[in-house]
Amino acid sequence: MKHWTIDKNTREVIGSGDTDKWNMPRNVLLVEPLPAKAGFAVVAKTDLSGTEYIADHRGKTIYNKANPLESKQVEKLGEIQDGWTLTKPPHHYVTWSDELADWQVDTQAKYEAELQQVANTRESLYVQMVDRLNNEAKMIRRVEGDEAKAAEYEAQADAAYLKIRADNPWPELPEA
Repeated sequence: MKHWTIDKNTREVIGSGDTDKWNMPRNVLLVEPLPAKAGFAVVAKTDLSGTEYIADHRGKTIYNKANPLESKQVEKLGEIQDGWTLTKPPHHYVTWSDELADWQVDTQAKYEAELQQVANTRESLYVQMVDRLNNEAKMIRRVEGDEAKAAEYEAQADAAYLKIRADNPWPELPEA
């Protein structure tokens, strides 16, 4: 007699076998299950009268629509929880659009982050190069009294300042 074994926790069909009616294992399906289907698990109904398809996203990463930086792995059978999506955000300057059923770039947040990045980079480079050269020029002028040598350091500081600005331009304002 043909039977199909089911997982005792998930009720998924996991195998099949043949036996006589006297040696039949418990909790088996005696009705042929539905054929396998991509993205779904074949699960026995509670009364073992047949099978049904249940969405299977186990092992996949889902992303929080309200916070694109938050993600987690799907562990159980069934549809994805409300507020989560399988669509990976392209970066973290996005918001979920129910209308598009996809991520939409938050241009203002992206602009503000780029602006802050440029400001931080410039400030760091100014401290490392421009401020040191200007301080050296002040000390040379004060301690050594060498105006020409101090002017050379100031010229280097000015050149470094202009190069830093050229290499790190401000981002363009997003279109309204």
